[in-house]
Amino acid sequence: MSTSTASPIVAVGLLIAGAAIGFIPTYLLEPSKQRHALRTRWDVPLFELCKQFTGTSRQLVHLATRVDETDDNAAQLSLIEEKHRELRALFEQLRLIGGKQLQESARLIIHHCYAVRAVAEGKPDPRATDYPGMTPPTARVADVTQAFYTAARNQLGVRDPDIILQDPSLDQHAISAAQQPVRQSH
Repeated sequence: MSTSTASPIVAVGLLIAGAAIGFIPTYLLEPSKQRHALRTRWDVPLFELCKQFTGTSRQLVHLATRVDETDDNAAQLSLIEEKHRELRALFEQLRLIGGKQLQESARLIIHHCYAVRAVAEGKPDPRATDYPGMTPPTARVADVTQAFYTAARNQLGVRDPDIILQDPSLDQHAISAAQQPVRQSH
Protein backbone atom coordinates (compact mmCIF):
# COMPACT_ATOMS: atom_id res chain seq x y z
CA MET A 1 0.00 0.00 0.00
CA SER A 2 1.29 3.35 -0.89
CA THR A 3 1.25 6.32 1.40
CA SER A 4 -1.26 8.05 -0.83
CA THR A 5 -3.87 5.29 -0.25
CA ALA A 6 -2.97 4.67 3.39
CA SER A 7 -3.57 8.25 4.35
CA PRO A 8 -7.30 8.29 3.44
CA ILE A 9 -7.80 4.87 5.06
CA VAL A 10 -6.18 6.05 8.29
CA ALA A 11 -8.29 9.25 8.18
CA VAL A 12 -11.50 7.24 7.68
CA GLY A 13 -10.44 4.88 10.47
CA LEU A 14 -9.77 7.80 12.83
CA LEU A 15 -13.09 9.34 11.86
CA ILE A 16 -14.93 6.08 12.64
CA ALA A 17 -13.04 5.69 15.93
CA GLY A 18 -13.86 9.27 16.91
CA ALA A 19 -17.53 8.79 16.09
CA ALA A 20 -17.62 5.57 18.12
CA ILE A 21 -15.89 7.24 21.05
CA GLY A 22 -18.48 10.04 20.98
CA PHE A 23 -21.47 7.77 20.34
CA ILE A 24 -20.88 5.08 22.97
CA PRO A 25 -20.98 7.37 26.06
CA THR A 26 -23.97 9.22 24.63
CA TYR A 27 -25.72 5.91 23.95
CA LEU A 28 -24.99 4.67 27.46
CA LEU A 29 -25.94 7.93 29.21
CA GLU A 30 -29.14 8.68 27.27
CA PRO A 31 -31.41 6.28 29.23
CA SER A 32 -30.07 7.76 32.47
CA LYS A 33 -30.82 11.27 31.21
CA GLN A 34 -34.32 10.22 30.21
CA ARG A 35 -34.99 8.66 33.62
CA HIS A 36 -33.74 11.81 35.34
CA ALA A 37 -35.89 14.00 33.12
CA LEU A 38 -38.97 11.90 33.92
CA ARG A 39 -38.23 12.03 37.64
CA THR A 40 -37.71 15.79 37.72
CA ARG A 41 -40.32 16.95 35.23
CA TRP A 42 -42.97 17.02 37.98
CA ASP A 43 -40.78 18.74 40.58
CA VAL A 44 -41.78 22.33 39.76
CA PRO A 45 -45.52 21.61 39.48
CA LEU A 46 -45.36 19.55 42.69
CA PHE A 47 -43.54 22.33 44.53
CA GLU A 48 -46.10 24.92 43.37
CA LEU A 49 -49.00 22.66 44.32
CA CYS A 50 -47.57 21.92 47.77
CA LYS A 51 -46.96 25.63 48.29
CA GLN A 52 -50.58 26.42 47.39
CA PHE A 53 -51.92 23.57 49.53
CA THR A 54 -50.06 24.54 52.70
CA GLY A 55 -50.75 28.23 52.13
CA THR A 56 -54.46 27.55 51.78
CA SER A 57 -54.58 25.39 54.91
CA ARG A 58 -52.71 28.09 56.83
CA GLN A 59 -55.21 30.70 55.59
CA LEU A 60 -58.13 28.50 56.64
CA VAL A 61 -56.72 28.08 60.15
CA HIS A 62 -55.93 31.80 60.34
CA LEU A 63 -59.48 32.76 59.35
CA ALA A 64 -61.01 30.19 61.69
CA THR A 65 -59.02 31.28 64.71
CA ARG A 66 -60.09 34.87 64.20
CA VAL A 67 -63.84 34.43 63.78
CA ASP A 68 -64.42 36.00 67.18
CA GLU A 69 -62.39 39.06 66.15
CA THR A 70 -64.58 39.99 63.18
CA ASP A 71 -67.75 42.03 63.06
CA ASP A 72 -69.29 39.86 60.33
CA ASN A 73 -69.06 36.22 61.39
CA ALA A 74 -71.17 35.08 58.43
CA ALA A 75 -68.71 36.61 55.96
CA GLN A 76 -65.77 35.09 57.84
CA LEU A 77 -67.40 31.65 57.87
CA SER A 78 -68.05 32.01 54.15
CA LEU A 79 -64.35 32.71 53.58
CA ILE A 80 -63.48 29.64 55.66
CA GLU A 81 -65.85 27.54 53.51
CA GLU A 82 -64.19 28.93 50.36
CA LYS A 83 -60.71 28.02 51.65
CA HIS A 84 -61.94 24.55 52.60
CA ARG A 85 -63.28 24.02 49.06
CA GLU A 86 -60.00 25.29 47.61
CA LEU A 87 -58.06 22.92 49.87
CA ARG A 88 -60.09 19.94 48.69
CA ALA A 89 -59.58 20.92 45.03
CA LEU A 90 -55.83 21.22 45.56
CA PHE A 91 -55.83 17.80 47.21
CA GLU A 92 -57.35 16.29 44.06
CA GLN A 93 -54.44 17.72 42.09
CA LEU A 94 -51.95 16.38 44.64
CA ARG A 95 -53.40 12.92 44.11
CA LEU A 96 -52.15 13.05 40.52
CA ILE A 97 -48.47 13.73 41.19
CA GLY A 98 -47.98 13.19 44.92
CA GLY A 99 -46.59 10.00 46.37
CA LYS A 100 -48.46 7.92 48.93
CA GLN A 101 -46.90 9.61 51.99
CA LEU A 102 -47.69 13.05 50.58
CA GLN A 103 -51.28 12.12 49.76
CA GLU A 104 -51.86 10.62 53.21
CA SER A 105 -50.55 13.69 55.04
CA ALA A 106 -52.55 16.00 52.74
CA ARG A 107 -55.68 13.99 53.50
CA LEU A 108 -55.02 14.41 57.24
CA ILE A 109 -54.61 18.16 56.82
CA ILE A 110 -58.06 18.30 55.22
CA HIS A 111 -59.37 15.99 57.94
CA HIS A 112 -58.16 18.29 60.72
CA CYS A 113 -59.04 21.49 58.86
CA TYR A 114 -62.63 20.25 58.86
CA ALA A 115 -62.45 20.08 62.67
CA VAL A 116 -60.94 23.59 62.78
CA ARG A 117 -63.82 24.79 60.63
CA ALA A 118 -66.43 23.06 62.80
CA VAL A 119 -65.04 24.67 65.96
CA ALA A 120 -65.04 28.07 64.22
CA GLU A 121 -68.73 27.51 63.42
CA GLY A 122 -69.40 26.98 67.14
CA LYS A 123 -69.73 23.20 66.90
CA PRO A 124 -67.80 20.73 69.06
CA ASP A 125 -64.57 19.30 67.70
CA PRO A 126 -65.81 16.31 65.64
CA ARG A 127 -62.39 14.63 65.82
CA ALA A 128 -61.70 15.08 69.54
CA THR A 129 -62.57 11.48 70.46
CA ASP A 130 -60.48 10.14 67.55
CA TYR A 131 -57.42 12.04 68.79
CA PRO A 132 -57.55 12.14 72.59
CA GLY A 133 -54.95 14.41 74.14
CA MET A 134 -54.26 16.08 70.79
CA THR A 135 -56.51 19.08 71.02
CA PRO A 136 -57.25 21.66 69.77
CA PRO A 137 -57.66 20.84 66.08
CA THR A 138 -55.35 23.72 65.13
CA ALA A 139 -52.51 21.91 66.91
CA ARG A 140 -53.34 18.75 64.96
CA VAL A 141 -53.21 20.73 61.71
CA ALA A 142 -49.80 22.12 62.70
CA ASP A 143 -48.50 18.60 63.48
CA VAL A 144 -49.73 17.02 60.28
CA THR A 145 -48.46 19.99 58.26
CA GLN A 146 -44.99 19.10 59.50
CA ALA A 147 -45.53 15.56 58.18
CA PHE A 148 -46.73 17.03 54.87
CA TYR A 149 -43.59 19.17 54.60
CA THR A 150 -41.42 16.12 55.21
CA ALA A 151 -43.28 14.07 52.59
CA ALA A 152 -43.09 16.89 50.04
CA ARG A 153 -39.40 17.52 50.70
CA ASN A 154 -38.72 13.79 50.48
CA GLN A 155 -40.51 13.49 47.13
CA LEU A 156 -38.75 16.59 45.81
CA GLY A 157 -35.38 15.15 46.79
CA VAL A 158 -34.50 17.84 49.32
CA ARG A 159 -31.53 16.94 51.48
CA ASP A 160 -32.52 16.16 55.10
CA PRO A 161 -36.26 16.23 54.34
CA ASP A 162 -37.25 15.73 57.96
CA ILE A 163 -35.41 18.79 59.28
CA ILE A 164 -38.13 21.44 59.26
CA LEU A 165 -38.31 24.29 61.72
CA GLN A 166 -41.69 24.85 63.28
CA ASP A 167 -43.15 28.31 63.59
CA PRO A 168 -44.01 28.37 67.29
CA SER A 169 -45.45 31.89 67.23
CA LEU A 170 -48.07 31.03 64.61
CA ASP A 171 -48.84 27.64 66.08
CA GLN A 172 -49.13 29.04 69.60
CA HIS A 173 -51.48 31.80 68.41
CA ALA A 174 -53.67 29.17 66.75
CA ILE A 175 -53.74 27.10 69.93
CA SER A 176 -54.61 30.02 72.22
CA ALA A 177 -57.23 31.40 69.82
CA ALA A 178 -58.89 28.01 69.50
CA GLN A 179 -59.28 27.80 73.27
CA GLN A 180 -61.38 30.98 73.37
CA PRO A 181 -65.16 30.70 72.97
CA VAL A 182 -66.62 31.56 69.58
CA ARG A 183 -68.81 34.62 69.44
CA GLN A 184 -72.16 33.90 67.80
CA SER A 185 -73.43 36.32 65.15
CA HIS A 186 -76.98 37.57 65.31
